[in-house]
Amino acid sequence: MDQLFLSAESMAKDFSLFPRKEPTLVVRGLLKEQQIEMALENFKSMEVDSYIAATVAPTEESTRSSSKEIIAALDVDIYNEVDNGPLYCAELELEFDGELRRIGFVTQNRTTNSGVWGPDHHKAAAKIVASYATRSMPIVTFMDTPGADPYEEANANNQAHTISTLIAELCNVDVPTLGIIIGQGYSGGAIPLAASNLLLSLRTGVFNTIHPKSLSNLVRRYNLSWQECAKFVGVSSYELYKQGNIDGIIDFDPGEENKIENLKNSIVTGISFIENSTKDFVSRHPEVINHYQRNLNRYFNSSETISAVHSNSNLRFPIFPTEWPNIFGVAFRYLRYVGLRRRIKSTTTTQYGRLAETEIPEGELSQRMHRERRAAFLGWLQDPDKVLYEDSLNRAWKNFQEKRKALSEERGRIAQFIFGEPQSNFDIAKNEICLVAGLHLYNRWKAGAKDNLSALIEYLNDIETSSYFLSTSDIKDVKGLLESLSKTDEPFRKMLKQQFSFEGKKLFDQSFIKEKNAMFLVSKLVSELNLIIESGSLYDEEFFASIELSEATKTLTLKNAHPIVINRRILEDTLWSNIERKTDLGGTKAIQDIDIMDVVINEDLRESFISNCHNLILFDYVYENMIANLVSMAREANKSKSIPYDFISDLLEKTIQDALKLDTFKDHNKIDIQRSFALWMERLTAYSGCSNFLKSVEEWICVVHKDKSDTLFVIVSFFFEKILPEYYASRRYGNQFEGKIKPARIGRRKDFWNRLNIAYRDLLLNEFLNQENRSKRTTYETILNKYVENFEEISGSLMSANPCSFPTFRASIESALKSNVRPHGLITGIGDFKAENGCYRTGLVLSNVAFQAGSIDNSDCERFCNLLVECATQRLPVICFISSGGMQTKEGAAALFTMPVVNDLITRFVIENNLPIIMFGFGHCTGGAQASFVTHPLVQTYYLSGTRMPFAGQAVVERNLPYHCMVSNYLSLSKSSMAGLVKHPFSKEHDKELRKIDPTIPIPTESVEQVVDRVMVGILDASGPVVELNTPKEENLIRPIRKVLIHARGCTAVKLVSHAKTLGYEVVLIQSDPDMESVPADMVLDDPKHSLVCIGGNTSDESYLNALSVISIADTEQVDSLHPGIGFLSEDPNFANLVRQHAINFIGPSVESMETMGNKSNAINTTMSIDVPVVPGSHGIVESSEMAAEISEQIGYPVLLKAVHGGGGKGIQVVKRSEQMHHLFHQATTEAKAAFGNGDVYIEKFITSLRHIEAQLLRDTHGNTRVIGIRDCSVQRNNQKLMEESGSTMLPKSFEEKILRYAEKIADSVDYIGAGTVEFIYDVPNNDVYFMEMNTRLQVEHPVTEVVTGVDIVEKQFQIASGESIADMKFMEEGYGLEVRVNAEKAIVDSEGNISFTPTPGEIKTCVLPKADHIEVISIAGEGKVISPFYDSLIIQIICYGKDRKDAVNKMSEYLDSVVIKGICTNIPIIKKILKDDVFLKGKYDTGYLPAFLSRIDSGKLINEIEEASGNPGKGFSFDMLKIDDSEELKVLSPSTGVFYRAPSPSEPEHVNVGDVVSTKDVLCELEAMKMFSIVNLNTFAGDDRDLYDPDSMYKITRINITDGQQVNEGDLLFIIRPVASES
Repeated sequence: MDQLFLSAESMAKDFSLFPRKEPTLVVRGLLKEQQIEMALENFKSMEVDSYIAATVAPTEESTRSSSKEIIAALDVDIYNEVDNGPLYCAELELEFDGELRRIGFVTQNRTTNSGVWGPDHHKAAAKIVASYATRSMPIVTFMDTPGADPYEEANANNQAHTISTLIAELCNVDVPTLGIIIGQGYSGGAIPLAASNLLLSLRTGVFNTIHPKSLSNLVRRYNLSWQECAKFVGVSSYELYKQGNIDGIIDFDPGEENKIENLKNSIVTGISFIENSTKDFVSRHPEVINHYQRNLNRYFNSSETISAVHSNSNLRFPIFPTEWPNIFGVAFRYLRYVGLRRRIKSTTTTQYGRLAETEIPEGELSQRMHRERRAAFLGWLQDPDKVLYEDSLNRAWKNFQEKRKALSEERGRIAQFIFGEPQSNFDIAKNEICLVAGLHLYNRWKAGAKDNLSALIEYLNDIETSSYFLSTSDIKDVKGLLESLSKTDEPFRKMLKQQFSFEGKKLFDQSFIKEKNAMFLVSKLVSELNLIIESGSLYDEEFFASIELSEATKTLTLKNAHPIVINRRILEDTLWSNIERKTDLGGTKAIQDIDIMDVVINEDLRESFISNCHNLILFDYVYENMIANLVSMAREANKSKSIPYDFISDLLEKTIQDALKLDTFKDHNKIDIQRSFALWMERLTAYSGCSNFLKSVEEWICVVHKDKSDTLFVIVSFFFEKILPEYYASRRYGNQFEGKIKPARIGRRKDFWNRLNIAYRDLLLNEFLNQENRSKRTTYETILNKYVENFEEISGSLMSANPCSFPTFRASIESALKSNVRPHGLITGIGDFKAENGCYRTGLVLSNVAFQAGSIDNSDCERFCNLLVECATQRLPVICFISSGGMQTKEGAAALFTMPVVNDLITRFVIENNLPIIMFGFGHCTGGAQASFVTHPLVQTYYLSGTRMPFAGQAVVERNLPYHCMVSNYLSLSKSSMAGLVKHPFSKEHDKELRKIDPTIPIPTESVEQVVDRVMVGILDASGPVVELNTPKEENLIRPIRKVLIHARGCTAVKLVSHAKTLGYEVVLIQSDPDMESVPADMVLDDPKHSLVCIGGNTSDESYLNALSVISIADTEQVDSLHPGIGFLSEDPNFANLVRQHAINFIGPSVESMETMGNKSNAINTTMSIDVPVVPGSHGIVESSEMAAEISEQIGYPVLLKAVHGGGGKGIQVVKRSEQMHHLFHQATTEAKAAFGNGDVYIEKFITSLRHIEAQLLRDTHGNTRVIGIRDCSVQRNNQKLMEESGSTMLPKSFEEKILRYAEKIADSVDYIGAGTVEFIYDVPNNDVYFMEMNTRLQVEHPVTEVVTGVDIVEKQFQIASGESIADMKFMEEGYGLEVRVNAEKAIVDSEGNISFTPTPGEIKTCVLPKADHIEVISIAGEGKVISPFYDSLIIQIICYGKDRKDAVNKMSEYLDSVVIKGICTNIPIIKKILKDDVFLKGKYDTGYLPAFLSRIDSGKLINEIEEASGNPGKGFSFDMLKIDDSEELKVLSPSTGVFYRAPSPSEPEHVNVGDVVSTKDVLCELEAMKMFSIVNLNTFAGDDRDLYDPDSMYKITRINITDGQQVNEGDLLFIIRPVASES
């Protein structure tokens, strides 16, 4: 046996870094013991908030220096910096006794993500640490983090594993390590860097298992605030030193330039001390030499088992002899372990039994929360919201005033018929203003709404008493008052100051008074005084005997008046010179000063408003009860896609019972509450702002319930908007109730339906796994009974010493002892483990989940260590079953050190004893246990099926964690997450139940016994989990269509829906939020046979591109086929494959065909292989600008750089000269990567004059190919087509025949299926044709071919997908087809004087599209239809048939003269001009025609014609429209429809903020419409002869009315500004 290994445990008990010396004598720059003791005495006398201000608060200041800044302040040479976000590393040259040495620094940089590291940062740090050690460089670590990243992506990428590996790496390095806490040192984020030979802290450094806020979440039932928790555990450097958790405190804090030498000295002398101590240790302990020799022997004679363990581990081990550590390196490593181990302290149950019982302190959480809520409400009362600034409130208030005034006017019968009956109008207006005011306040107060509404009801029920609260206008000379209070010794004033809160007492600090402005001070003071006024009577007869009070006040005391009244009068009497006396005189407010309190205290409104408040409180309860019952909702939604009637009845019953417990409802009865709420819900859903109100609630309530998926709140909103009204209607009118869940407004939630299904799944999985945990089937007792014989426990009497005397921990220990529950997290011992093929004598570590969820405390660390030593002595392997909530947080910082101690001893045990450790995680396996030993890189880690294994549990993570990133079954697909997944040994139906919830969840194939047998014989490779994917073959999906999902929008959706309905199919149409009232949506709503489903979102990225949501909808609606439309996902082979994996027929070609022809490089190679000519070029991907330049020289400039995955004219760069190549190549690859997710490009010769020709083909599943015609698409702008023709005026007949033949060859070569288009270039100067690309989908211009061939291409698509043959399809091209694309856009003149076009979304006021012979119209235009700003601008396709080209052009021109579109601008005027242009009519042009045409025409005339055609000639804003009544302020209205953005990009600052002063030239915001951005400034509104805003003035932004990403219409209010004096 290695004696050094065996002696480590006993040595740690007596080990001291500083034997017989004060730390300051050996490490310079540290505080002395006396200084530390003084600080500790000071902490003892502090109240909780003062303690927080002195300890926690300084580390959370945003201005605190970062690790990078501190290193720069050391003012030494810095080398090899690594600046990776929150990870900053560098090598510094420091002077040691006159010699320069290179020291490696690994630090957490708070300037990025607060210093929070993710898995990649931990991996990078581990590599850097190993690199430093390999070069024999001492390592210094700086800790400054609130914790490691606990969120979804981090968990999915094995955050716990990377932390464990970094701990192992830092424990295993053979160089001195010095850790320094420079700021926050919390959780698993800090402990790897604290695993050092010497651990120091700056004065204001803090260190603990988790942030006290998270700790308070775990002890909430004891009513402890997080501030109290912080003080109980002792997070400050001084307490950490006293507890023995750190070795010294550096007399330095960030920013103290005069003390930076202390930091430098502590680093240099600290490292020197470690080295000198190690040298001394080696000289006194010869067993180190024996230990070193054993290490060498293992290196020379490595066993196969240990080699296999190393190969499966990402822990760095020396490979080459040069890397092998010397004897001092071994000693550094050993002494590091001993030093960490000495921090571990425990006691025994025997010793504990002699201790006296203590009571748990009462806790102040509820009182603190109550005070904060009241302070917020009383603060709001000082400055209620102005009515003028809230548009809906202002309108409702004005309407109410008008209707009240009309009550006194006589109105004849005719007037009553026209304007309504005055009393009825007044009642409607009254209900509206009360509703609007209530909804406004509910969203204003958000999570505090229930409490504040109750407070407001109380206020309104006793306005006389409530009026005695102070307002800011009641305070005179606030600074004088505060200064006199700060200096006073007068008894009453001293008593008054004592009642101020901790924050309030800052008001008496002289520097604070000088620093803050009077407005801020008076607001804070009034808030504090009002809390005192309402907190009980200040009057004490004895106390006030010597204080002069007014007669009025004395009278009030004798009459036992309300305490609020007495307190106000006392303050007036005692602070008379600074507080106005309350009078009953009230002046009339100016209109602009009317606030919401003026509205609700109005005599005509008060009672109705109070009723609204009651109903809003009920609404709040219903909402919370819905959230509490999400599991039931998910179960029903999964089963029937609806919410049952009984569910709602029970929900409302629970709500009423909750409400009746409130004092606010003490005079109400159940029936009245039911009736009132039903009527209020009717008013709410009838209110035009209901949807916006619910959306606003949805947004902020997601933040309150961060652990829930945001998708669930969309369903809750839909419940209020549609299902609950349907429920009440069924009760009131007997209507049928369905409760179907089909939200029509989802909002900007990407991948909504897929994530909703995941949320449903997770709720049900959570319920099942919680039931499994509650069953208590898997405990240490059941594990021993099933697997172990002859068990002998080791260290059974050890238990936590409760080092922080945390009060609730003591209670838990005592409760456990009384219940005969072991008061610790682990049971350890030795026994015979029974497997299938043998019985093995092993060490055993078993979680005791009955105590504190198996949390690991110091005593567990000690018993784990003792077991490993015993197993090493007896040469026994170790088997562990671990379910743990993490480290025992109530032990404070001490618990953190269990992580590196156990981790390092495991490393030593496996390496030095060649013995395996098998880990089986089960239940909840999280936190420090997961991130230290369960995922140790040298152990064989397995998880039972259904184990929740995140780095941090949901109790402390304030964000939703989907189960695919935290449940063992899903994570088992990642090899780096575990050795394998194991069957649950105590629940036979476990995996069946999981599969009921998620049929695709991976399930295990191995049992615990099989794993143990395999590992014991040295086989480490596990069997993988089973994933059931019953993917049908593509050919088996070719079948008759019954129900089809149409994944399209706009004109494409109109065409597809129309044909599908005609063919008798059931249609499921998906539309985004803006498209839910579109023409295609109307087409499916008119028949219950069809379905309209909202996919959510505004932009394509948020809606139609969400493949998984499309699939979720398809599965839910049980469609058999899916038409991918045009654009979006229609040419994505991955999407096509996904559709088919779900046994749905993708109406389109095979995945292989799409991959071949959709990739431009593959397509070119394919066509070249069948002798189809292609444009001269690279004919493959070009990987460098040098290669691009060489190819370009060969084929000749100019050339095109084209993105492999580009399309629609996107991803193309023209390179005219060789010197442009390098720059444009990198620009093209970067843009391609951003736009298409792939940066590959290829080169083509740039054809200077070309016609764009395409061939339309159809091919069935039987191998029949038909190419049914060509199209000429040469009239285009920026590669976007404007017109298409069924023939070409310049293409020779011989080339047309070639094109048809080439298209057929291409289709046959790739076994194409369905409709497709092959595009060609006709090189006009060289009279040749080249293949350009193939579109493996339907194209917008396909109707041109239909009108001349009589072939219905869409119908043929559906028939081919159904397996029908086109062998007998007959067609003959007759006549001529012409299509024009009508876009919602207007002409403008750009900065270079050229005509350009900008989108003009908005509402169509008039739409006339006459029916005409030989004209087909595909349109989304219609009267009242809104053209969205989020997509392309195409709104109408007009297809004309003529006997020849001239006839078709004339008929199209004539038809366009009859078309009327008003409300938005369109390009019809320019199309009409083209149709009469001589160049176009002669047909002699190329693709440069349209730009040339635009340069020839009168731009001003065209702009005017487009404006006039829209019905809005010269429309603009007048100055009167911008003025705000009775105010100097002005409005800034939206100049057009679009999407509002405050910043150029999410990573850049906003253009303006409230309070900024701007000129008319400064950019205020940007509007996006149809993928084009336009900036808005005050000059935007200037005309040729007028300025709405004076260009010589400056303007202050007083309000921003729109949020980022919100759609705005022309004329919507964007900003409110106020003119200010121009700055000279």
